[in-house]
Amino acid sequence: MAVMGHLLVTLYGKEALDALSDWLYDKRKREWMERAKTIEDKSPEFFLRFFSNVAHDYEVIRKDKKVLEVKVYKCIHAEVFKRLNATEIGYKLICRGDDAATEGFNPKIKLIRPKILMKGDDCCHFIWKLEE
Repeated sequence: MAVMGHLLVTLYGKEALDALSDWLYDKRKREWMERAKTIEDKSPEFFLRFFSNVAHDYEVIRKDKKVLEVKVYKCIHAEVFKRLNATEIGYKLICRGDDAATEGFNPKIKLIRPKILMKGDDCCHFIWKLEE
């Protein structure tokens, strides 16, 4: 994806990458809207399934029916895109998918991310919060 993103920007400019990012966002949102129809528990806790010990070094800060807060200190995606000098591409094609999935899964859940590894921060700080 990183190589493809660099090629896309080189040939067609950042607007092409943004268009692809927006298309992926909409596609992922629709996919999660469909998945959500078969999932009973639509609480923020559901998103804990996004994390694996294989791809992430993470810590659960808070987990209940109204809030899931997780800090990711190491992410295989961020490491690969950083090595390829493509963190902006990674953010647009990978990280934005978290927002799309959240929106599609349950529009009453808001995803707040004060820190993002792909943007150079020391961690990804995810806070999924159920708004009533």
